[in-house]
Amino acid sequence: MVPAESIARAIKPLLPYKIDLGENFLGSFFVKSVKNIRIEKGKILFSSLISGKDIKYATKIGEQVVNFVVGEVNLASRWEVSFKFDKTNKKLLLKPYLQDSKNEKEFSQGDALLNTLLTAFSGIEYPIELNDLEPVKSEFYNQLLTVNTDVSDVYAANDKLFIELIPTVEIDSLSEQ
Repeated sequence: MVPAESIARAIKPLLPYKIDLGENFLGSFFVKSVKNIRIEKGKILFSSLISGKDIKYATKIGEQVVNFVVGEVNLASRWEVSFKFDKTNKKLLLKPYLQDSKNEKEFSQGDALLNTLLTAFSGIEYPIELNDLEPVKSEFYNQLLTVNTDVSDVYAANDKLFIELIPTVEIDSLSEQ
């Protein structure tokens, strides 16, 4: 069981997180913050801030590559990510939805471009493999304990994310290795 507050604490040290939006963008985008995390049945809600400096968008027109100067990006947005766990294939299926942003008339050119791109990614289901989790290994009284975990379910309730794991333990003697 993972409370929303724990998810927020786990994310904070990873920020700013550099994101790659493809070869057409020159410059760097960073997720600066992820806040206001709430967990409801089948969905996670949060707000984020994505920023970038000296952003250019490159596209090919005929044989010429044209660079459009986008400039600064400082896009605050709200997200609703619905999820479900495919027990057969051991995949977590995430479907992000970009919620209404601030008044689009207040967007900079960069904010408008990024908002359009994020809107295009919105509503598409993305599978996350969960069947290749690294085992936990520990030495205990001259034995190597290896705990393999198999995710059996993922669900949410009461501002908590529940991940059900089925552990299998292997014990090997360290003297044999």
